[in-house]
Amino acid sequence: MWPGHVAALTAFLAIASQWRCLVFPNGALLYQGLDYTAAQSALALAGLSPSPETWAEIRQIEAGALEELNLGR
Repeated sequence: MWPGHVAALTAFLAIASQWRCLVFPNGALLYQGLDYTAAQSALALAGLSPSPETWAEIRQIEAGALEELNLGR
């Protein structure tokens, strides 16, 4: 891990359970993205206040996670 990315990863891990999901009648699950309102609360509770640059990195991590979470859908 490059030191410049530690803040973004730390913040992402603090909000990693705050996903918006759709559940279809057949039980399939589609991840839509992070719930930013819940993420904001989770970051505050964790004592984190990411800069705009760090938030942009968090969004990049989110995009990569969405690709993997929704793989095959």
